Amino acid sequence: MSIMQTMLRSPSFLVIDQVCRPPRVNCGGPNGDEPAHFLFTRRGAFAVSVGSRVCYARPGQAVLVQRNADYRVAHPDAAGCDCCTDVRVDDAVLDALGLATPPACRELPHDLEFQQAHVEMWLGLRHGSADADDPEELLYDALGCLLSNAASMRLRRSSGTSRRLARVEEAIIGQAGENLHVGQLAALAGCSPFHLCRLFRARTGQSLRRFRLQQRLGTALGRLADGEDDLAALACDLGFSSHSHMSAAFRQQFGRSPRELRDELRSSDLKRLQARLRSQRLDRQRAV
Repeated sequence: MSIMQTMLRSPSFLVIDQVCRPPRVNCGGPNGDEPAHFLFTRRGAFAVSVGSRVCYARPGQAVLVQRNADYRVAHPDAAGCDCCTDVRVDDAVLDALGLATPPACRELPHDLEFQQAHVEMWLGLRHGSADADDPEELLYDALGCLLSNAASMRLRRSSGTSRRLARVEEAIIGQAGENLHVGQLAALAGCSPFHLCRLFRARTGQSLRRFRLQQRLGTALGRLADGEDDLAALACDLGFSSHSHMSAAFRQQFGRSPRELRDELRSSDLKRLQARLRSQRLDRQRAV
């Protein structure tokens, strides 16, 4: 079952909030003259298939699907609730961003700082916030910041290795609350645990542990934005050993506890967010 709500309609952008939960039927696919769109996941994950290519929209990675691409969507966590912000753009926006060329589907990795920015943007647009001078300008800033993130976190691909590691990636994002042993993941990749750890870091720039933590914290952010109150249950659902374990991870990553961050999200301000996005983008451009 998919629930779709339009949050913004402008000359260049259409922003749709999508919530998809079981039972699921006929996910994805072109719908007439469908524009290009970016999928930002706030919880759960989406596997977007175009031909033989599979791209994962998940916390820590957006996906761009080009205009009129013949795609299908699957859900690594078949029983879970997956939520995304679908930002549809016209051809002029893609040209301005330098993205109007193949492939038909591409992954755009980003960090948890940008994940938080996406959640704040979603909250502001969902509530019809009027504190952004120009919503289109905010979206340009968000996409520009995303591309700066992606440029500094380029994925390394080789066909055989990618297919094997994709099975590992799907297992982790589909079972984010499970502590899958490295031996189990290595069996999926058909290699030794040592070799898997080396390949995975070379492919993603992250260790298996860090990648799993990114999925948990990213999904936790989305659930906090949805108003999650039972933090102990949230920690258990996401595979943390305790509420204090989750809180320690939040403080290390965000400098705030889950409760403090939830309260901050409730009072998010789009003008402050826009200024922060521009600052993040400049910082990354200077670092390149």
